[in-house]
Amino acid sequence: MAPIVRFFIALMAAMAALAEVVIGTNYTVGAPAGSWDLKTNYTQWTKGQKFYTGDNLIFRYNNSIHDVREVTQYGYTWCSAAEPILADDSGFFVVELASNGTRYFICTISTHCLKGMKLQIDVLNSSSLSPPPPVSSPNKAAVTQIGFANFVLGMIGLMLMVL
Repeated sequence: MAPIVRFFIALMAAMAALAEVVIGTNYTVGAPAGSWDLKTNYTQWTKGQKFYTGDNLIFRYNNSIHDVREVTQYGYTWCSAAEPILADDSGFFVVELASNGTRYFICTISTHCLKGMKLQIDVLNSSSLSPPPPVSSPNKAAVTQIGFANFVLGMIGLMLMVL
């Protein structure tokens, strides 16, 4: 195969790998002053924040006294996790906001949800963004996620084509 053809094939493989790059924002729930706990006012915490597809919610909490359940609107309203959408008891939980719509999270330990340990967010479609939202507070950190497998395969392909 001619060197120029190898070069273009390698270039296309590298471009395909880099096409997987997605820029989103990490939101640590309750940060900077709180976390997933009974002290944080989650209605206040969400005010002024916009969540987009591709962003992540990070729940950090003491798992001996709290948990996280994603629930339906009914579960949120009535503090019921009879049929949770997602559940975590680890103390560190990352939720990818992959689609637009309203998401609901509660703590099911004791009466924590009834005491206000519940979170409702509206996720907007990131395709309406241009450019991505600015990083402006300590609870937001720009995140670059690369499709690792595609990146590695692209780099291997690039090395094989150049050799």
